[in-house]
Amino acid sequence: MKHNERNTLFKSWIENSIDAPIRRIETASSDASFRSYYRVILHNENSYIAVDSPPEHENNKSFIRIAKILDGMKIPVPRIIDYELNHGFFIVSDLGKTTMLMRLRENMNLSSDFYTRAVTLISKMQNSEVSSYTELPLYDKGLMLDEMKLFIDWYCKFELKVNEEEIQKYDLYSIFNQIADRTYDQEKVFVHRDFHSRNIMINTNNQLGLLDFQDAVIGPITYDLVSLLRDCYISLPEPFILEKIKQFHQETTSSLIKTTHEDFLKDFDLMGVQRHLKAIGIFSRLKHRDKKENYILDIPRTRSYLERTCNKYEFLQSLSNFLRKYSHP
Repeated sequence: MKHNERNTLFKSWIENSIDAPIRRIETASSDASFRSYYRVILHNENSYIAVDSPPEHENNKSFIRIAKILDGMKIPVPRIIDYELNHGFFIVSDLGKTTMLMRLRENMNLSSDFYTRAVTLISKMQNSEVSSYTELPLYDKGLMLDEMKLFIDWYCKFELKVNEEEIQKYDLYSIFNQIADRTYDQEKVFVHRDFHSRNIMINTNNQLGLLDFQDAVIGPITYDLVSLLRDCYISLPEPFILEKIKQFHQETTSSLIKTTHEDFLKDFDLMGVQRHLKAIGIFSRLKHRDKKENYILDIPRTRSYLERTCNKYEFLQSLSNFLRKYSHP
């Protein structure tokens, strides 16, 4: 189907799905996926979000399934009003225009309150009984390795212009395997998988709401915490991060955290290495394959997390040496 034909069909479907006069439809946002978001504003100024999510690119059944799971946990997510799976059209409730990132950039003094509540949401998701969600995929070592290889395939080769022969000298694949082994051994919980400041909405009552949850998995307990506290889009002071990790410990059931605090911090660090390798690879792929240039601006921050953590662990020294030799362009 041609782009114009799809847009016409989408608009017609929106008008038929919303049983109220529509004042206007405007672009709401875009992200790193193939989805497009539109705000549908009614004459009474109420609004909905219309989502065009092409089924050949997006897992729309998963979006519906995970939305039901999170709603059952009493986690604030958009309510699905209507959908049409054949074309990948959705109408969902509108959580507002303001992300947590936007609010923090206006006023970092809000960080304590926002992050305290965000950590509580992670604890709430993870304290839910995992056995109830057997339909969720497992975030296994194979997937972790595939994600880390994005760093080589897209960042090293396309952005840094480093060839495979040079990459082999640094034994990166062996390091990736060690990281996957350590992170996979963590306790398994519900993982949102993209729990960061751009996916947390703040409404006019300062309530939090979560977006972009359709890729949720059963995976390592530190994953969402790393996504939030070592966010690719905003930096937090290290003492503040440690304070929020302590809060997470206090709010998470003891059956889920079976390691010492020292080992948990190491798990947190290594999960961060895995996630940041993946993120750098994805940001580069967005630039070189998908022609989305903006995400490349977040690589320096993400690399700085990676560099600091690599300097702390002996087995990551080869990766640390690679990063020192090949600085970001």
